[in-house]
Amino acid sequence: MNEKVRVYIEGIVRDGDDISPITTKAVGVYRNFKGRHIIRYKEPENEENKASINTIKISSGQVEMIKKGENSTHMVFDLSKQTYSSYDTPYGSLNFQINTSRINIEEKVREINIHMEYTLSLNDSHISDNQLIIKVTSN
Repeated sequence: MNEKVRVYIEGIVRDGDDISPITTKAVGVYRNFKGRHIIRYKEPENEENKASINTIKISSGQVEMIKKGENSTHMVFDLSKQTYSSYDTPYGSLNFQINTSRINIEEKVREINIHMEYTLSLNDSHISDNQLIIKVTSN
């Protein structure tokens, strides 16, 4: 699957009793490089943020999400260890800890589905429980 793809991302952020859904739909480009799935797409501009260029790198037991734009981050979801991420905004940076409890990657001929669950902490204080579903399909 080296071609244009559709990227659908659905996230759920739980902060106590508050649940915030996040949805992104975009068209991107897929390639396989040394056994890793790499997806690049431009996130649509909205009233809160300018457009950003995003990259998702998928390998066994690990998913990386890189966002470059007005707000930038490089998040690594790894089942074997806690990871750290800096979320950079025009107003400053926040440093998060990521504890990934689930990464389920389902590969089909013209589709990749990922289901992840993780928690975010800031300065060792729990912020949220999160769920992320990523679906990549060839056009």
